[in-house]
Amino acid sequence: MPKRKGIFYGWWIVLAGLLLITLTVPFTSALVSLYMIPITEEFNIPRSAFTLTTTIIAVCGIILSPVAGKIIDKYNVRWILSISIIVFSLSYMSYGIAQSVYHLYISAAFLGISFSFCGNLATQIIIVNWFKKSRGLAMSIAISGIGLGGFIMSPVIANLIIDFGWRQTYFIMGLIILIVGLPIALFVMKKTPQEIGLKPLGEGEADEKDQSAKDKEEIEIDITPAEAKKKPFFYIYMIGIFTLGLITTGSIQQINPYVSDMHGMVYAATIVSLYSVLGIFGKLMLGWFSDKFGIIKSGVMGYIAISISFILLLFGENQSLLILMAVFFAFGNAVASVSTPLFASHIFGTNNYGVMMGVTNSAFQVGMALGGVLTAAVYDVMGSYTWAWIGLTVAALLSMICISLSYMISRKKYSHDDVESVA
Repeated sequence: MPKRKGIFYGWWIVLAGLLLITLTVPFTSALVSLYMIPITEEFNIPRSAFTLTTTIIAVCGIILSPVAGKIIDKYNVRWILSISIIVFSLSYMSYGIAQSVYHLYISAAFLGISFSFCGNLATQIIIVNWFKKSRGLAMSIAISGIGLGGFIMSPVIANLIIDFGWRQTYFIMGLIILIVGLPIALFVMKKTPQEIGLKPLGEGEADEKDQSAKDKEEIEIDITPAEAKKKPFFYIYMIGIFTLGLITTGSIQQINPYVSDMHGMVYAATIVSLYSVLGIFGKLMLGWFSDKFGIIKSGVMGYIAISISFILLLFGENQSLLILMAVFFAFGNAVASVSTPLFASHIFGTNNYGVMMGVTNSAFQVGMALGGVLTAAVYDVMGSYTWAWIGLTVAALLSMICISLSYMISRKKYSHDDVESVA
């Protein structure tokens, strides 16, 4: 095969994935709250009624992620992405013509269905196909679109609502999603490098300097979903992923009110902004660590960092420690977005990655759906967040142990060299 010239096309895939994630994920999560006040005031509904829209989107993801992963893996990704982006953008625009909260729920259902096929899951599956080398860095760059989208779009949407109203804002943003996202899906995204006569980055390459330390990491795992579900390590893995989802929303949804209670809303907003911006760099750093030291060592670093952030929250009356907490949290929280797809590819292999990542995403979203509720419930019962932060610390360490254990069992029993003997 001729030597590649110029930029490896996989990096254009990463850039395309970054843009798709920027245009989808924040619009189903972080940016939703910007519409809350104008919509609840116009419809005269409680805020909880409006936030049910995000629950509907999450439920769609929980149900459809395994199916979406299988479909993305099997069929033409260009048409899957194109159709789902069209439906996603039109669903987002349809919020603008809602006449009641029930119309919002219908729009949310279509948004959630389409998001399952064009959100971060699709990008994660495609990147794994394109990269053997630098997979962690590639994944972290694309996933940073979650924070980047919230950072860029938040002031844009806020100003559009002030100038044009929330209905017109939904139309404008939906149109932007369509205009930018559709050409990317049609003309840039390729599911595999083989489609254009390339190989995954790093395939067939050997770096003698690093290879001796990474031989075990690079062993190719090959296990089918049916075989995996018969093994205890699969359920240990699922507990680890579920718990990771639980600590993600269990912390991020409650840090703001916790800090506000002690130091006021302005300081709380400062802390949230700090870890949000640092989170972009935290994702890139964790991705680089994954390539340099291996997915488990880097994951343990992230788990320890987020555990330290929970411990620092116990001393939240000290503003300096809260700033330090934000630094650790920005790096540790990247495990949820950067390491999760890498865990799946290293523990189950890439041959059935779409299905296994879909199952992973489903378990993760179940944890996310419960995390914030459980943390808030602890506060309601105890009158403080102390036991919530302690519980999240324990949960983070449990998740770390489960993921590490399932990885070790997978490496031992299902490496490419041993697969025939266990089939």
